[in-house]
Amino acid sequence: MHVPCRETDCTNPDTFDACLEQQLHLCQQLEALADSLPSKLDTHAAMMLTDQLRTVLWRCHRTEEAIIFPALRMADPRTMTILERLRQEHLEDEDHASDVCDAVTAFVDDTNRKNAAELGYMLRCLFVSLRRHLAFDHDYILPLYFRTRET
Repeated sequence: MHVPCRETDCTNPDTFDACLEQQLHLCQQLEALADSLPSKLDTHAAMMLTDQLRTVLWRCHRTEEAIIFPALRMADPRTMTILERLRQEHLEDEDHASDVCDAVTAFVDDTNRKNAAELGYMLRCLFVSLRRHLAFDHDYILPLYFRTRET
């Protein structure tokens, strides 16, 4: 089991895989939240998730961009296009996460909770996109990075 990526240790390149796992855990929580709508919503858990979501994504993305990307770029400049695409995905995911957090907060505050289907769709779009990105990071970026450290 990996230790979660915390603010104090995310600058350590060995924690990149832990950051990936922490983001996967967020995806599981987003999926559980989507599945709970509208009648089984745990408002406290939903608000805690919104607090974590922005912070974890931002911290893990900055770690990847500050440590992993430069090492890959130095090892093989041909990775630049891939790394730029991943950086763009980070920005898109962070923007989408911000929108999701706002929507969850509004949904929790609304006693009528009429937009459950819309919120569920937003949540699913986010965690599907994140999982796809994380799979690429796990299957390709992480092994490439560890190869650069061996040389």
